[in-house]
Amino acid sequence: MASTTTTRVMTPSRAHGSAKSRGVASRRHLPPLAFLVVLLVAWEYVPRALGIPSFIFPPLGEVLQALTDPGATRSFLYHTQVTLIEAFSGLAIGTVLGLVLGVVLVEVDILHRMIYPYIVAIQSIPKVAIAPLFVIWFGFGLTSKVVVVALLAFFPVLLGTMSGIRSVSAEHIALFKVHRATRGQIRRKLLLPSALPSIFTGFEMAVVFSTLGAIVGEFVGAQAGLGVLILQAQYRMNTGAVFACLLILCAVGITLNVIVRLVRRRILYWVPGEKSLDV
Repeated sequence: MASTTTTRVMTPSRAHGSAKSRGVASRRHLPPLAFLVVLLVAWEYVPRALGIPSFIFPPLGEVLQALTDPGATRSFLYHTQVTLIEAFSGLAIGTVLGLVLGVVLVEVDILHRMIYPYIVAIQSIPKVAIAPLFVIWFGFGLTSKVVVVALLAFFPVLLGTMSGIRSVSAEHIALFKVHRATRGQIRRKLLLPSALPSIFTGFEMAVVFSTLGAIVGEFVGAQAGLGVLILQAQYRMNTGAVFACLLILCAVGITLNVIVRLVRRRILYWVPGEKSLDV
């Protein structure tokens, strides 16, 4: 039996379009990279030129030396792992609670009128002010930091869920009801898919707040984490180590943001404009 093989041939127009899109992408990333290079060079030489003491603003070289010091690398890795566990645990809890309660508050109007004002009131309280209470209630371990992160991550996801569900047109809901769709089918096949862009927008904010909440909880009281390292370096006037921790937090934040955007583009491929989001 003769076997047939198919060969995919890229036409000149398609190849030209692909090359053009790659060129556009490279030009889009060129300005941020150029600015980063200028910023790093200025960070290295401007403090030295101005005679700024290193304990006030260390040059980049001293920060990198503190970051790559063999004696401190293991400590940085351990404390970063602790902070990430706190951030991811609280983010997961806050996201699930925000999704579930967002759907419930939209569908049950009386609960929305009863509960939502108090949620806003709690959200308006600075978490730095209530974090000491969580330390008293839950101790200096993991739980108190997870609660702080969950509170910070909860509200953006809640708002995104409610806003996305409410943006669904009444005509689409009526069309589903005409075809005798159940309430669960309407929620599963219409409301939640339509709300996904808003949910992801809230989730992106929640990801940013997750590391912030973990550091805030560690500042108030903790046994490990990057926040603890920052406080210890502050007491020793080791500004290079403080900046090293800040660089780690920047790298973590950028990495998480890129991952979320890639997942968003993969899941929301059907939404116009999502493919054009910068990553």
